[in-house]
Amino acid sequence: MLRQKYQAAEEVAPTIAAVQRVYQENFFPRMKADWRTYPNNLGHKDWPGCFRCHDDKHRTVDGNLTVRSSDCTACHTILAQGRAEELTKIAPQGMEFKHPGGELDPELTCSDCHNGGIQGK
Repeated sequence: MLRQKYQAAEEVAPTIAAVQRVYQENFFPRMKADWRTYPNNLGHKDWPGCFRCHDDKHRTVDGNLTVRSSDCTACHTILAQGRAEELTKIAPQGMEFKHPGGELDPELTCSDCHNGGIQGK
């Protein structure tokens, strides 16, 4: 339709390609998900984010787990962590994530505790 209406416009083809790319990156019909489906997809500290699906409950057709919810390095490369002097030790190959408050139950996700509300209530 755009091509018919704006036949002489050079920008039509790149515009169509850009819209198609945006659609492919934001609409997932097989998963029944798109940017309108969830109220907030930002991060995973205060909102479920990726953990809506990467929750140790979703499996592939052959029964294998998708990304484990407690595996931070599945999506992140932790280059440095800690305080003061520790932050000067960078590990380009990445390192295992250490929660600043100590070891956590591996069944928990970040948003189980960091939920945008007041802690302890």
